[in-house]
Amino acid sequence: MAVQAPAHLDWSKTAPVAATVPALLAWGAATHGQRDVLVIDDERLTYAELDTRSAAFAAHLLAAGVGRGTRVGLLLPNGAAFVVSFFALARIGAVPIPVSTLSSPPELARISRSAGFALLIATDAYLGTDFLARISAMLGDGARGPAIAQPEVPHLRAIWLWHGTAAWATTIVESPAPPAAAACVTAAEALVTPADMLTIIYTSGSTSEPKGVIHSHGTFMRSSRRWAASMPYRDGDRLFGASPMFWVGGLVTSLMTLMQVGGALVSSARSGAALLDVIERERCTTLQVWPHMARQIAEDPSFAGRDWSAMRIGTVLDMIPPERHQRNPNGFGWAMGMTETSGPHSLAMAEIDDDHRGAMGLLAPGMEHRIVDPETGELLGEGEPGELHVRGDTLMLGYAGRERTDTFDADGWFATGDICSIRDAHLFFHGRRDAMIKTAGANVAPAEVEAALLTLPGVAEAHVLGIADPVRGQVVGALLVPHADVTLERDAVLAAAKPLLSSYKVPRKLVIAAAAPATGTNKLDRRAAARMIEELG
Repeated sequence: MAVQAPAHLDWSKTAPVAATVPALLAWGAATHGQRDVLVIDDERLTYAELDTRSAAFAAHLLAAGVGRGTRVGLLLPNGAAFVVSFFALARIGAVPIPVSTLSSPPELARISRSAGFALLIATDAYLGTDFLARISAMLGDGARGPAIAQPEVPHLRAIWLWHGTAAWATTIVESPAPPAAAACVTAAEALVTPADMLTIIYTSGSTSEPKGVIHSHGTFMRSSRRWAASMPYRDGDRLFGASPMFWVGGLVTSLMTLMQVGGALVSSARSGAALLDVIERERCTTLQVWPHMARQIAEDPSFAGRDWSAMRIGTVLDMIPPERHQRNPNGFGWAMGMTETSGPHSLAMAEIDDDHRGAMGLLAPGMEHRIVDPETGELLGEGEPGELHVRGDTLMLGYAGRERTDTFDADGWFATGDICSIRDAHLFFHGRRDAMIKTAGANVAPAEVEAALLTLPGVAEAHVLGIADPVRGQVVGALLVPHADVTLERDAVLAAAKPLLSSYKVPRKLVIAAAAPATGTNKLDRRAAARMIEELG
């Protein structure tokens, strides 16, 4: 299905460079070198500093035998060390592979084996997490010196630390590159192409074993450029975001997208008033955070006395004067995306007409979308819900360790598992294929029920799950979180929901709680939520 580029796409504000990470960095350093590219609490990095430091580190890597195609793990939190390491590796054609800082020792070992790390770059600790202890546990008792040779991680040969010391690691010491080494970096950069593998991003694995999603320079660059062109970012914007850079949300749709417009990514590991201090001090112009963080920011006692005059658009509407509010409730609009598509494959719209309320954006140019009957494989028509298949210019190269034929069909289509429909080039989301609730023979999309429940006064969060039932197979269960200072009554909620939903879609089990159980990655802990609904609903 062909889609014309929407009018709000502004390609002229994005970096006019080849689709490689080194080209993006070179343009940023040359065009606005003294601007901040990254601010995290008291740590600050300009474009020029990122260029200089990553070039020197790249020379150090080349001298150590790291080069084109070498796979290098990054066990680093958001910060200068992560960004310098990532860009140093990318500019010489190596493959930086971010690892979740939440990974346990067995998970570290599994990802290391899957990705084939030759080198692991890490730090000693972060927010109370002892990375050295986790790495040591992964290596076992056999690691005695910096030359790693362990069957548990057979490809790993060295570990470098930005901070801290260990018998099995080398501590990184930054130093300027000699002229000959700098010339080698320049030569290596010239060989990087958009088709080269850039990274492997490991999914969260919240419902299954993490998958290694392989991306090229081209897929990340095209995705960040398209997102920058479609979003209301301006030259020099300062975005406050909190997504980790070991996933595409922090790396592509935050950092690289802001680099496309010469902006800065601002973040913080602090909480409460100290977090608001950073947003206010840095004069952030835009803000994108998870709903739970948005509520924490808005409900902080110091919020009302702050100067938010620089804020133009964001997910905390109380920061923005009413006259600047858009018709979509989060100011940006909604879009659909996934790790496999380098982030969004639809385009968010800040303004949307009533006929398309609830749409997850317009189909993005460069990507193709089709809707398929998940049982028969038949192509479905306008407005008919089925499984979404995608292909196009930001789709992954494949999964680590999997044959292409196990991932794409013969024509290159990827089955997303999302149940969607397309109407007037707008994409509508109805739920996950593996999350559909089958109750007494009828299918219920959790997303549809959640959307209805979220329209009820006082409801801040709605989580809908299938709950096992001996008679119906499953029943619809819901966990609701009210807004602060609001009391929800179970019977009143159900009575208000009945006019909005077919009878079989109205929750038969309902729990109202002060907060929803969350995983370490701030996603819903589905198992814990299901137990709450089963036991209390």
